Amino acid sequence: MGDEPERDVWTDPAVDGGERESIGSYLASQRRLRGISLDELATRTRIPRRNLERLETGAFDDQPDGFVRGFVRTVAAELGLDAQEAVMRLMGEPPAPDEEWRRRRVGTALALAGVAAVGLGVAGWALLEAARWVASPAPGVEEEVVYRRDAVQALWETQRAAGDATADEEDPGEAGAPGVGP
Repeated sequence: MGDEPERDVWTDPAVDGGERESIGSYLASQRRLRGISLDELATRTRIPRRNLERLETGAFDDQPDGFVRGFVRTVAAELGLDAQEAVMRLMGEPPAPDEEWRRRRVGTALALAGVAAVGLGVAGWALLEAARWVASPAPGVEEEVVYRRDAVQALWETQRAAGDATADEEDPGEAGAPGVGP
């Protein structure tokens, strides 16, 4: 028994059938190792005995709220343990994401990016086709070019052809403009 290394009940998976010991039983075992009674611990910490009993039986293991963390911190400090480490044991380690989960997540992100790119491409093509459809004439209808003549220019040309002498001497913009005067 003397040449066997001491095992930590929290980190050694060979202890307790491979499962970790609850924080309450860990604190109870540490209290018993130090030879401190439950009544003495209740007096030192000012935590009621019934709460210490519940803590040691594991009643608080599933609810690591502020009061329970405070109990664990206080009891650990009174037992001479690292209070922060005891609270960390209560909280537990977050489960590490496995590699398959990461691959699935990356694959999903790439698939969504691909679908978004295809969707944008289809939307752009549809917009381009709609613009072409709106801008093009209806099938079977030929476009006619309509030339509009300037009325003032036409009047000037008519007067000139008739031989009006005043139209020859004046500027065409002034001669045929009715109602425009100096």
